[in-house]
Amino acid sequence: MNYAIETFGLTKRFARTKGFIDLIHPLKRKEITAIEDVNLKIKKGELFGVLGPNGAGKTTLIKMLCTLILPTSGTASVNGYDIVDEGDNVRASIGLVTGEERSFYWRLSGRQNLKFFASLHGFSSSDAHRKVGELLDIVDMADKADDRFHNYSTGMKQRMAIARGLLNDPDMLFMDEPTKSLDPDAARHLQEFSRRLVKDQKKTVFLSTHHLDEAEHLCDRIMIIDRAKVRTCGSLSEIREKMGNEVGYILEVRRLSGEMQDKLSNMDGVIDLSTHVRYDVTSLEIRISDGEIVLPQIIDAIVEGGGRIQRCEIDETSLDSVFARIIDGGDDKR
Repeated sequence: MNYAIETFGLTKRFARTKGFIDLIHPLKRKEITAIEDVNLKIKKGELFGVLGPNGAGKTTLIKMLCTLILPTSGTASVNGYDIVDEGDNVRASIGLVTGEERSFYWRLSGRQNLKFFASLHGFSSSDAHRKVGELLDIVDMADKADDRFHNYSTGMKQRMAIARGLLNDPDMLFMDEPTKSLDPDAARHLQEFSRRLVKDQKKTVFLSTHHLDEAEHLCDRIMIIDRAKVRTCGSLSEIREKMGNEVGYILEVRRLSGEMQDKLSNMDGVIDLSTHVRYDVTSLEIRISDGEIVLPQIIDAIVEGGGRIQRCEIDETSLDSVFARIIDGGDDKR
């Protein structure tokens, strides 16, 4: 299978600088590992998400894959081209959109900006006019194309950034926190557009984001990075499986005594239990180690204690929960 991205042991380290001291003792500089030992394969036509806290290494990874910085060690190919030896081919086959776009000319219109960037890609005047018109329609900015760029909203600027990223008709689009600073409605439109890029235009999208719900609803697979290392990678269901056999349930119970709640909390296999009482109904949110064994024991205990179960349903682990457990626990499961 031809992959859009393949990496092996990709690592980037930077020298930690301390100003004047480094000029006197350059050999004493310490290194910072920004990203370490990334082994990754991304299929063509995949919407792949990268999550991680600030400073985890997400942007450094994107910059390496886009040939903006060189790796310290390891290898990587993008669209079949080596990021070190075939950088020109990599750049010709990708587009890049960032969350803080500052390279547009604010006194020019959106259309004029795109035509200028098209000329940098070698488009003739007529081809640039045609291509820019197509892209303005794709990002739904045709009616605002002749307004000055500085008059655009943040969401409009991001749509123009995507249009610029698509000028060379790339096979792959890198998006580094594209919904950063966007209001919910603008973010939703951008998310829908990202999905259409994959579904309708058969692009591969590499998405870095801080928004867990965005990654959960958009991405085919997710990679979580923390402290420069890949902590886990896969579909959300695969990541849940890697976290173990834990499963959550929500039970609504009438006549559940405080004594029974204490008994349930202390049962073998019960990892966490929280309650919410409304009138005479107690809602139990309970996480257990093995549903097939522990859940029947819980139900029997509630019934024997005089409780009446009105509802019982599985509570699938959210990406928020998975993310928190991986980051807080420093898990290194792959």
